Amino acid sequence: MALRRVTIEMPSEVLVRQGVVPRVFFDHNESVEILRVYAFQPHKRLLLVRVLRSGPRRTGDELLAARDRLRRRYHLRDFEILRVEDGGRAYISLLRQRNPGVLETLLEEFGAGVTPTTPSVIGRDVATLSFLADDNTAKRVLALLDGVGVRWRLRSRRAIRHGGINADDGLTSRQWEVMSLAWNLGYFDIPARTGLEKLAELTGLSRNTVSQHLRRGMRRILRESLL
Repeated sequence: MALRRVTIEMPSEVLVRQGVVPRVFFDHNESVEILRVYAFQPHKRLLLVRVLRSGPRRTGDELLAARDRLRRRYHLRDFEILRVEDGGRAYISLLRQRNPGVLETLLEEFGAGVTPTTPSVIGRDVATLSFLADDNTAKRVLALLDGVGVRWRLRSRRAIRHGGINADDGLTSRQWEVMSLAWNLGYFDIPARTGLEKLAELTGLSRNTVSQHLRRGMRRILRESLL
């Protein structure tokens, strides 16, 4: 069945109450944009996000020095600042935390049938959330939100061409996720900013399994590009 990108709006307070974003987050920030959601381990989410700050501009070194304090403030298990943008007004980070109640309910109910996607931005007052699903699953997701009393408004519902995020490159979903994470963490940089050990720790996979996913993914990409 064809997939659609469904985008909805809801009050940000709903997500704060559900534990998706800690209330204290908006004491220091304007918004968080979810760039990528990785689903390597049950009951946990690994997110690539862009945070737009509201306080004084900070240098990259200042933000890196505050990393442990920010991790404790937002109750995160892992918190990596990958790069600073806009002169210290924003930063890209990778973070890991347990799934809050409403998200865990959605995952248990729909599993791989629902894929979070962009645009997904949680601001002080309004949150815009997007996901990929077929028509029947999307209707069930929205009915579940109604059932738990979440007020939402449909912004758009568009058909997805080519059938998915990695339909054209021959990668499995797991290979795509591991390679995406490796790319964003700087595994392919020269010099590399992360290694197999860190990727294994974040994904919950063995070092050897991570290496196999990377090698097989690269082999498929190179085969398509060079032949």
